Amino acid sequence: MELNHLASLEWPKTAALVKEGLSARLLRKLADQLSLGLDELAIPLHLTTRTLHRRMEHGRLSLDESERLLALTKIVAQATEILGSEAKAIHWLKSPVPALRGQTPLACAETQVGLREVEDVLTRIEDVVYS
Repeated sequence: MELNHLASLEWPKTAALVKEGLSARLLRKLADQLSLGLDELAIPLHLTTRTLHRRMEHGRLSLDESERLLALTKIVAQATEILGSEAKAIHWLKSPVPALRGQTPLACAETQVGLREVEDVLTRIEDVVYS
């Protein structure tokens, strides 16, 4: 499964995939897409390096890990759509954003509250771009 496809799935299908556990290969795909090492990606996903490598060997993520991966994948897709390109989205996700009190969107993505705030900022950007 591709990350863009995962981000665009409707709720019932997404819920079923998350419950069964997303493929750990998606971790590598997201890390590559964001030009991050797996260890760097582990932080917003709340995975220790050891757990991350175990998941890569096992092949499946837990329900909580799958939900966090899905949320981060959706943020990347939303940023790409609003900012107009994957390169711009990745740059934005890794750069300090004044509206996030100088934190990077990826750093904010470590919590659900932070993820909602990143979504909020993207919505405000979209409103300005399309108004």
